[in-house]
Amino acid sequence: MLKNTKKQMGSRQHPINRTIIFCYLFCVCTILLTACQEDEMPNFLISIKDLSTQKLPMGHGMDATIEFSVIPEDAVFNYDTTLPECQIKLETNNSQTENYRLTKVETVHEQKGRYKATITDLRCSNNYKEQFTFAINHNNMTKIQSNPIDIYFSGTSLFSLSFSMKDNPGSVLKDVNFTIENDSIQISTPYISKPQLIAAFESNAEKIFVNGIEQVSSVSINDFSSPVTYKVVSAHGHEKDYTFTLSYSGLPVVIINTPNQVRIPSKFEHWLKGTVITILNPDGTTQYTGTTSIRERGNSTRNYPKKPYTLKLDENAEILGMPKHKRWVLLANWMDRTLLRNHVAFQIAMSTDMDWVPHGKFVDVVLNGKHIGNYYLCEQIKIDKNRVDINKADENKIVNGGYIMELDINYDEVNKFKSAIYELPYMFKDPDEIDSQQFSYMQNYIKTMENSLFDEKELAAGKFMEYMDIDSYIDWWFVHELAEVWEPNHPKSTYMFKDKNGKLKAGPVWDFDWGTFRPGANFMIKGALYYPRLFQNDTFVNRVKERWALLKPKFHNISVFIENESKKISQSEKMNHAMWPITQKVNGDENMTFWEAIQRMKAAYEEKLKWLDDAINKM
Repeated sequence: MLKNTKKQMGSRQHPINRTIIFCYLFCVCTILLTACQEDEMPNFLISIKDLSTQKLPMGHGMDATIEFSVIPEDAVFNYDTTLPECQIKLETNNSQTENYRLTKVETVHEQKGRYKATITDLRCSNNYKEQFTFAINHNNMTKIQSNPIDIYFSGTSLFSLSFSMKDNPGSVLKDVNFTIENDSIQISTPYISKPQLIAAFESNAEKIFVNGIEQVSSVSINDFSSPVTYKVVSAHGHEKDYTFTLSYSGLPVVIINTPNQVRIPSKFEHWLKGTVITILNPDGTTQYTGTTSIRERGNSTRNYPKKPYTLKLDENAEILGMPKHKRWVLLANWMDRTLLRNHVAFQIAMSTDMDWVPHGKFVDVVLNGKHIGNYYLCEQIKIDKNRVDINKADENKIVNGGYIMELDINYDEVNKFKSAIYELPYMFKDPDEIDSQQFSYMQNYIKTMENSLFDEKELAAGKFMEYMDIDSYIDWWFVHELAEVWEPNHPKSTYMFKDKNGKLKAGPVWDFDWGTFRPGANFMIKGALYYPRLFQNDTFVNRVKERWALLKPKFHNISVFIENESKKISQSEKMNHAMWPITQKVNGDENMTFWEAIQRMKAAYEEKLKWLDDAINKM
């Protein structure tokens, strides 16, 4: 009994001891936890939730607000942003952001646990987009954070606009990108063939509209044939208009792609074969595509930054309405501020009765994907039914014609001679491969002709007219005097041709970009070549007067031609001049604007036309 009683007593004491121990430990832990809480922060915050927005647009110097709740709602923390002890911060992935800051936190009236934070833009940038969170900190340790909030500058800025080949297949030949610096944008490009375009753009705006229709980058299509105004609207209701005026050159586009984009060889190297050439009409349709050989051309012009080129098509082709042929040139006109000097001189020549004058078209050239400026796509001087229509002396070994001879002090052709009396540098231009008989024939022909000029009796008798086509020499002289060309005095790029059984004729005309159409009233080439002797013959002088009276009305039309042609190339000229500034002064208009240079050209021509009229009538 006693034993059992002791066991019972023991069993009652055991749970009492455990309860006492548990209570003791609970009290100790409570004291320690309380001490820990008092050491770290007064009230432990569970969460930040119920953000009033996940998207916060900003503006220059503007305040934006966002509300949030804390749980538990009676949590206590320091939210005075003016104090260094403030426990609420903005945390971003850019800890050094200078675009905005938290300027105020306040309670929301009668909403326990609800706060309103004010974020202020610092006027440092108009283009930022990032995320931040609210964080309540203690002892520099983040305790709780909100969900991320997108913050971005919502303004009225349109940063860029582009037309890509991907978005505009068939209308854009190359991606075209524009950086926007003001609210009125003039877009000039040779790559646009159709004005109905999809634009990609970058902006900090909330929405963008064109004619009341909201725009989506790389989706919305607009007609740029007339100015297009983008209305840019910020999240705060501010608006700004950007007006885009698209001007593409309006010229045909010549696209040249060399094999593997290798460089084009110089004049003295072998032709580069297998080059693909495509020519687009101004409306974007394909006028021609094929393969060609290509190399640089020119004597002095090949040394300039903007290179001229010669094309030898694999097949005869009609190009931009000009008659079929394989041989074409791309004149660079680098030193010509107007770009028109060759073109206008050719038009003057077409006003005469010269047998053949080169035709040309202004084009924009894209070489291996890069726009290289405005060029003059022109017929090359060659013997052909569609060019200089004479017999070819190299066919059937014809000795007495036809030949195209070039007079040039460069003297760089294979077959060449200096004339016997005047020592003029004659070279066989076409054909360039001749036999000894053909060489001797032309050499002796020129010698006999010069003798007829040099001999006083034969000069007075007009013996030279048996060898020279006088009307062609007169017309050729008119062209060069009206264009104010001096180069025949030494000479350069001077051509004469002779058909089978025919007389020697002056022409075709060529090369008018150097020192031409300048103000001045005097004879330029009356002392060049054979003209000093020709003007000593009365018959020749009288014929000059007759032909001047006949042709003068046509010469009066050239000023209008200059005006009209300048308008056609004005957009292309802007891009060309930006790419190829003129650094060599030869024409006197290099520092002028395009339109100033055009007006100077017109005035110089009109002055020379009036002066020459008086001078010829007084002969």
